[in-house]
Amino acid sequence: MDPVSIAAATVAALSPYLVKVGEKFATAAGDAAFKKAGELYASLTQRLSGKPAAHEALQDLAKEPEDADNAAALRKELKKLLAEDEGLMRDLAAILGPVAAGGAVFNNQIAGNVGTINQVGSAADVIIGGTKNG
Repeated sequence: MDPVSIAAATVAALSPYLVKVGEKFATAAGDAAFKKAGELYASLTQRLSGKPAAHEALQDLAKEPEDADNAAALRKELKKLLAEDEGLMRDLAAILGPVAAGGAVFNNQIAGNVGTINQVGSAADVIIGGTKNG
């Protein structure tokens, strides 16, 4: 695992959590993902408290989680910290699980009057709610 991948996976996992703070998830899978992202956020908040630039980037993302510049700023700060701190990299990798080990995170948000949505692609070992599909 490298710092760039861990930083990208961390921000990808945090963004939906921060958008949904205060909202209720409807499914058990959503609840589990929300809980895991909350664990990630709590861990980062604690670990970054002595790192002003990284802590500010995390707080900015928490205030405006849909702002791509905030996500990029946190990713940049995390890359620097992860390159220096193997313990932080191990901790984040443990929380992220398969995402940090080369898995993929997809966060699709579709809004408005959408008549048809087509998505083309393939996947292997897709796990939804603990069940392996495909």
